[in-house]
Amino acid sequence: MMNTKRVISTIEKNYILNNLRKEERIDGRGLWEYRDWTVKPDVITSAEGSADVTLGDTRIITGLKYDVGTPFPDLPEEGVCTFMAELLPLASPIFERGPPSEQSIELARVVDRGIRHADCVQTKKLCIKANKAVYILFVDLYVINYSGNLIDVGGISSLTTLISSHIPEGKWVDDQIEWTGKYLTGETIVNELPIVTTYGKIGDVIFLDPTLPEELVCDGKISISVTEDKIVSIQKSGLATFSLEEINMLTKKSMEMGKKLRKELNLWQYKVKI
Repeated sequence: MMNTKRVISTIEKNYILNNLRKEERIDGRGLWEYRDWTVKPDVITSAEGSADVTLGDTRIITGLKYDVGTPFPDLPEEGVCTFMAELLPLASPIFERGPPSEQSIELARVVDRGIRHADCVQTKKLCIKANKAVYILFVDLYVINYSGNLIDVGGISSLTTLISSHIPEGKWVDDQIEWTGKYLTGETIVNELPIVTTYGKIGDVIFLDPTLPEELVCDGKISISVTEDKIVSIQKSGLATFSLEEINMLTKKSMEMGKKLRKELNLWQYKVKI
């Protein structure tokens, strides 16, 4: 397979960097602007929650399924929520079939870490009977088109999926589960809405929401997840270094961007009313 990153970096890196230093992007945005978002909930009828989210041309479809199992011994009253990401070859010629790549593992782990550390999913609400039975939620992200910045799209897609979830409610009766005919919904399960924002760095220039050409020539990236009042996770990738002053600046921008996206995207509108 052709080394796409090498070709892109040879042809475009200087052009991209020169524009960034003038605070211009190849798609016309400023350094701190997102591409356009679209969010569609409940796109998979067979799932207990789903979302189709695009950012520019990057697109991820996410679905939620559940199982019932025994809790971990050290967490007898808490259910489980796990994340998996699959980079489908149809999304980009860069992706190949086979076992999970480093990029797919990174996508799942960074999204999971932001949601887990924010106490987003109320795992105690997923307990049917302590030490006996809990819900296990599987949140699966499928990359449909790759045009840069999978992590931010995966974060919003996962939150929308959880908010739109509707899981059959079970009660523990006579040492077995009986289904009540009611549902646990995202309004019950979801507490916080952690927003993850990703920045690229080329040379000494930092910018929000890297596109695919920018990602391919980035020296590194950093993703910061925040709730309304605190930072919950930071993940860096690549060889770029970030000074303490740059980290402080980016965390402030992430707090500002988090408030803006919560208002503009209004994800709570997608909660199920049953």
